[in-house]
Amino acid sequence: MRLIVKCMGHVLNWGGHVSDRVKTQHQYFAEAEAMNDPYVALVRYYDAETAGYAVDIPAYNVLVERFGGPLLDVGCGTGRVAFALARQGIAVTGIDTSQPMLDRARARQEPIKSSQVHWYQVDVTELTLDERFGLAIFAYNGFMHLLDQDRQIAALNKLAEHIKKGGGLVIDIANPVEMFRVEDTPGLVFERQFADTETGQAVMQQSLAMVDRATQIMSLTWVYDRIGPDGIVHRDLVPLQLRYTMASEMRLLLSRAGFSDIELCGDYDFSPYEEESPRLFVIATRQE
Repeated sequence: MRLIVKCMGHVLNWGGHVSDRVKTQHQYFAEAEAMNDPYVALVRYYDAETAGYAVDIPAYNVLVERFGGPLLDVGCGTGRVAFALARQGIAVTGIDTSQPMLDRARARQEPIKSSQVHWYQVDVTELTLDERFGLAIFAYNGFMHLLDQDRQIAALNKLAEHIKKGGGLVIDIANPVEMFRVEDTPGLVFERQFADTETGQAVMQQSLAMVDRATQIMSLTWVYDRIGPDGIVHRDLVPLQLRYTMASEMRLLLSRAGFSDIELCGDYDFSPYEEESPRLFVIATRQE
């Protein structure tokens, strides 16, 4: 069976065995860094693989009630959280660095009043909007795209400038304790199977992850395989990197940026953060 491989949306014209290609994973990260947007390729699959994921939305509803609006969705992607909240009458501004993701969000916007959601392509570390927000959120792992403390601090300082005094900030990341449980020997892990929104073809998603515990950075490759009507397996490889932030480190970063009343939760039910918690769900208040 012939295999066509794409990395970051570019055809690699390679017909060898999958195991041979996986050995060159670091080449993918070099290309990803050069292109600076892994979502060029990922956008095709993003909505399908996150369809039905709404377990975090009730928590954001509670926090909008607590802090008020409008809401700033940082790393909004294709609008999963933004649309869910806008449908409830909440004014939302979504920002993202990825133009393809924002294009998909705008294409999905027709059922929502255009005045209810606004989109901007901007890096949060360079944010300069006139509006001030009652609540800003880094939904599901968005904060993990900031790969060093300098960028984290720059992002938090900018958000502090854009959040009303007494307003809130939410950061939702994977429990950082996970990085000590990841296998040191990389191997493909099956994640899920879903239907491609463009063709209806079945897509098998796998992952390959390696963690540098000294830098707290996980190098991750998403592997998407779909069989075309011609019997050819089309493989998209999407490399990206994510940084874990420990709970104590998160508290210090937020305090440094002018946030207080920092709550470390372990899930969307606001339970206290513990070693075995599924998430690190952080809520902080912009100082008066």
